[in-house]
Amino acid sequence: MASIKRLPYGVSDFTDLRRQGLYYTDKTHFIPRLEEAGNFLFLIRPRRFGKSVFLSMLAAYYDLARQDECDQLFDGLWIKDNPTEEKGKYQVMHFDFSQVDVGRGSLEDKFHRYCSDKLIVFAERYASLYPEGFAETVKAKAPDSGDQLRFICNRAKELH
Repeated sequence: MASIKRLPYGVSDFTDLRRQGLYYTDKTHFIPRLEEAGNFLFLIRPRRFGKSVFLSMLAAYYDLARQDECDQLFDGLWIKDNPTEEKGKYQVMHFDFSQVDVGRGSLEDKFHRYCSDKLIVFAERYASLYPEGFAETVKAKAPDSGDQLRFICNRAKELH
């Protein structure tokens, strides 16, 4: 008898969901349609309708830093047998604002700290694509996430 997969209640990260073997409704067949749809997409769904899991699935699929684990994460899903040319070709900057601490202190400061932390993770993940000292410069600009983001965007433009 096949085992019944647990429901991913409270799990909003695709990678965690797949690694834990939780139930997942395959929505990867939408990836080619999204690629054809254009550059500006607006995804609206009710609360608890899988938006975060869907976006983290897209992040895992397109992230060039995760190419080595991509086949394992997408094993048994539609997209593994039908990959697009865009698979694993992008530097992905993924934010989940539900993770911003809303406890004591200024919400604005906490928002900037969260963004700054995520930008540092981005800089460390893709440091090999940039000139030496890239990640260290991003870290030095903390906690000003605006300065960090401007710096990253300017360096990214220089790569192309």
